[in-house]
Amino acid sequence: MKVVLAIATMIIPMQITLAADHDHTPCTKEPESKWQPFSAAAKKVEDMGNTIKAAEVHHKCYEFRGKSKDGKRFELTLDPMTLEPRK
Repeated sequence: MKVVLAIATMIIPMQITLAADHDHTPCTKEPESKWQPFSAAAKKVEDMGNTIKAAEVHHKCYEFRGKSKDGKRFELTLDPMTLEPRK
């Protein structure tokens, strides 16, 4: 029982920290019909020297994952209205 309690006291704070790291606030409240094209967002990411491995619309944001020009993994979220990186 003490072991279970000790493990629980370590896991619960980690889960709270992980949940706090993910901002689920939408990038925009505008309808998709007003967004810039997804292809324009992908071109912007590639023009920065990145290779896109995965891309999706998530929480009304354009999200990209892949390799940067120096070979490192990257994750980038763009506002679909402005195509500016989300902070």
